[in-house]
Amino acid sequence: MIDKNWKSKSNKRSRRAAVKNTQAVVGRRIKRRDVEKISSRLKEILVYIWRPKLISVSVVFFIMIFSYKNIELDNLFPIQSVKIEGEFDFLDKSQLRDQTIPVVKGGFFNVDLPAVRNALVNLPWVEDVSVRRLWPDQLLVRVIEKQPVVLWGSDGVISSKGKLFTPSEKPTIELPHLSGPQGQHKVMLQELARMQAWLLETGLYIKSVDLNARRSWTLKMTSGMELRLGRKQMHERLNRFVSVYKEALEVEKREIKHIDMRYTNGFAVAWKEA
Repeated sequence: MIDKNWKSKSNKRSRRAAVKNTQAVVGRRIKRRDVEKISSRLKEILVYIWRPKLISVSVVFFIMIFSYKNIELDNLFPIQSVKIEGEFDFLDKSQLRDQTIPVVKGGFFNVDLPAVRNALVNLPWVEDVSVRRLWPDQLLVRVIEKQPVVLWGSDGVISSKGKLFTPSEKPTIELPHLSGPQGQHKVMLQELARMQAWLLETGLYIKSVDLNARRSWTLKMTSGMELRLGRKQMHERLNRFVSVYKEALEVEKREIKHIDMRYTNGFAVAWKEA
């Protein structure tokens, strides 16, 4: 009887100790979670409280700077350097910088960005310009160069966007040449692209296009051959030429001087002298 009572009491003590230990562990976990939640909440509250105050202080600080009579904006972070960015074949970075610097006046906050842009955007080879500030004392100028696709008249160039401009020197690269009445450069550029697409299957490439005062079209190929299309139905005549050339003229050994497609039901061929 004594042993049984002793064992029973011993088991009860063990169960009570296990319960206490479990409650202690759970209590510690609960306390740790509560502390983490409280800390996180306090951070959110502090950010919520102090963020507007920081913004307000910053605004007040800059207002005080700009309103203070003894401070001149020209002397506040004056622009020290101009950085030119872009990929250039016909423009020179140093020349662009020299063109820009005289109009860079004032400090970081009051430099005239439109004036800087205007100093470059009207240069012949410049397509577009963007200007922005780089803290604390720099300007970043990005320049897009015009891409020449066609020569126009005696001294003009047409860009890939159809803009006609007159550079001090023509590009030395091989480009098709257009010649026509004033104001017709965009129309002729479109026709050049269309006609060259039709001629691709012949292996012929247009070197120049002439549109005279009577609105008569004449093409000259890189091979030296001249194609006369006239004023009317030039697209139909060009298509007829492509068919005739592939069927009969492509295999001709003699060199063609010119082909006249202005006939209603035929054409005339002039051969180069041997």
